[in-house]
Amino acid sequence: MTDVLRYLSCLNIQLDQIDRLNVIHVAGTKGKGSTCAFTESILRQYGYRTGFYSSPHLIEVRERIRLDGELLSKEKFVHYFWKCYNPIRDAVQKSKEEDPLPMPFYFSFLTTMMFYVFVHEQIDVAIVEVGIGGEHDCTNVIKTPVVCGITSLGLDHVSILGNTIDKIAWQKAGIFKKGVQAVTAPQLPEAMRVLIERAEEKQCTLTLAPPLNHYPNYPFHLGLNGDVQETNAALAIQLAFHWLNARADQSYDKLMEASLSTKILQGLATCRWSGRNEIVETDTATYYLDGAHTIESIEQCKNWFMNSISKQDASTRNILLFYCSNDRNPEILLQPLMSCKFDCVAFCSPTTSLSSVSSNSNNQTGSKFSNDQWRASKTINDEIGRLSLHVAAFEQLWLSTIENQTNMPSMHCFHSVAQALAWIDESKLSKPSVLVTGSLYLVGALLKSLEENHAEISIFCNNTTHSFSFVTNKSKTKKRIL
Repeated sequence: MTDVLRYLSCLNIQLDQIDRLNVIHVAGTKGKGSTCAFTESILRQYGYRTGFYSSPHLIEVRERIRLDGELLSKEKFVHYFWKCYNPIRDAVQKSKEEDPLPMPFYFSFLTTMMFYVFVHEQIDVAIVEVGIGGEHDCTNVIKTPVVCGITSLGLDHVSILGNTIDKIAWQKAGIFKKGVQAVTAPQLPEAMRVLIERAEEKQCTLTLAPPLNHYPNYPFHLGLNGDVQETNAALAIQLAFHWLNARADQSYDKLMEASLSTKILQGLATCRWSGRNEIVETDTATYYLDGAHTIESIEQCKNWFMNSISKQDASTRNILLFYCSNDRNPEILLQPLMSCKFDCVAFCSPTTSLSSVSSNSNNQTGSKFSNDQWRASKTINDEIGRLSLHVAAFEQLWLSTIENQTNMPSMHCFHSVAQALAWIDESKLSKPSVLVTGSLYLVGALLKSLEENHAEISIFCNNTTHSFSFVTNKSKTKKRIL
């Protein structure tokens, strides 16, 4: 975080300029992105110029920095990239040995660039999603946000944040600031206790977001699928209310007493957030995408998937396409999915394709994967070992949880999503239902591969269908919304 302050100084960005962005700062384990997306969509309906920072991206890095609900344009991304990179590089080269300034890491640079973009674009409100944790996160250079939000907490990134829910809650509450309103989604008792203690320590007010049925015009339509989105939407409404109270002179009490306005309802209904409880249909398969990567989110993902396929033809075959990264235990994340009784299970590295193949034993990294977020040091040999752990975990779970069941699903391993999609497309299964989960990186790689390889896909966003046609030659990809 200290380095980010130095990088901002290189760009002549002061903390009071960041405060003038009227920031909504959101931390949590599950639902950060969805909550931020709902909040941004609501405030955009009020006519405010919005900036939205999130991570990770699914297909391309520009997704992380959005203006008025749209990805930062390629032209602006290139412009702002060099406006940030060149001064930082020059400062690094000029830094003295006794006080060296290192080149920023990926997330640190993008966070610095985000603040620079938002300041120069003169937005009305910045919705900023924490990367990891909160207390020591790069985004926590924000001195005085308008309101802070905490989404549902669970065990994740335990090697960094701690291996108990109270330790994780302590880290997440690090975004609380003196005199700044904070709102939380419902939490486990041990997490809520820590959040309350931290709010007292930080001298801020912490409230619990009421459920959606608190509002007189409930039920209403949400643009995102899944029961969990009610929790995320409820928090987003409260974040928007507190922001409107502080910056638009709208009485919080009156907002709470009244039915939700048309603008809020429109913001909730039109919200889009790809890769979470998303259904994508091609001519060869129906894909159910959810980047769930904690035990709680996998449980929710399973429930959403089973509910979604409950009315499908009994002859439809179900496939699991799964991967989880090194800091997560595949046995823990696979366990809730055992009750789905998949016909086939495929484990796949979260990359679109292999970018190179090298047999040079002196090559320290070996063959690398074509995913700009995926760890650059990962080699095919690394992934063979990782995928083997997935297979062993599934076999162990099957033998221990399925009584008197001898027909274990067929299992397959792929080094790239392109290979997995080719297997699905060429299989004799008639339009299977494919659940893709365990990693947002895997979901992103699949979405990118579908865009490149399928002439037409349909995306179902909570009972609304969007069809996209693609020109699939490599030089040009064009979307048409029908």
